[in-house]
This record gives sequence, C-alpha cells and structure tokens, in this order.
Amino acid sequence: MHTLFRRVALSAAVITLLLLAVACGDDTVTTTTTMSDMSSEFAFGEPADTADADRTIEITASDDLIFEPSEISVTPGETITFRVINEGAIPHDFTLGNEATQDEHEEEMAEMDGMAMPDEPNGMQVAAGETREITWRFMDNGVVLFGCHQTGHYDAGMWGEITIGS
Repeated sequence: MHTLFRRVALSAAVITLLLLAVACGDDTVTTTTTMSDMSSEFAFGEPADTADADRTIEITASDDLIFEPSEISVTPGETITFRVINEGAIPHDFTLGNEATQDEHEEEMAEMDGMAMPDEPNGMQVAAGETREITWRFMDNGVVLFGCHQTGHYDAGMWGEITIGS
C-alpha cells in the first residue's frame, strides 16, 4: 500500500508540473536589448558611446573611501566619459544615479555579500589598480549622485555629486 501511495503521489506531482508548464507556456519573444533601450530606465540621462563624448573627466577612487573630485558640473545635453582610476588596493565601484537609484544599488550589493558587481549601463566595478570608463549623456537640470557600494564605502562617504545646469 505504501508503494502505491508513493506512485500516485509521484504521478500527481508530474502531472501538476506538466500542467504548469503548459499553462505558463513559452510565448516569450526574444529581443536584443541595446543601451538606448535601457536608457528609458534612467530619468537623469542615458548611456552614450565614448565617441560621442564632449569631454572626459578623470575620477580617482582611493582606499581612503573618497572620490576625487567629488563635485562635478555639466550642462544639459552634455555627454561625459568618466575615466575612473582605482588607485587603491581594494575594489571600488562607480554607479551613477539619483538617491533612489543609489539606495536600491546599496541594497543589491549588500545582498551580493562581497561578490563582484556586474557591469550595468550606469555603473561598473573597478578592480584595484584598474582604470575603467563609462560614458553618459545628461539631460535635464538637476543633481545626479555617483557612489561606491562596496560594503561600507557609500556610508563612509564614498560618493559625489554631479550638478546638471545652473
């Protein structure tokens, strides 16, 4: 009797999984996402090609948990390549975003528990001794933050402000 019960239970589980698979179906359409498609996610601008940059701004990340410079001014419509130089012995990251974006990214990094940050349209990890670039086109007047979200870095003050416009 015990064996019969297990067979019935196993059969019911298999049928349930098959029904779920059929009900969910795979009606998805595969599309290619480009950086311009992803730009709609960002109210403060969009990723851009390095070739379109109006200027390059070098930002140094250090193990003193600061960015230098920490204040930058740009004009609406300006495209900037940020060349981030990690002069330290530990990894840092560079993420562009408003306060909500920074808070969200801080939570994501905490959940990753020390794993390397994957590149995103508005951010990247910069290994010790490495130099990396990200290019961004800024749109409307306002303030955009940039920050490092390695554990404890942002809270220690490793962030800066980009003022767009006056």
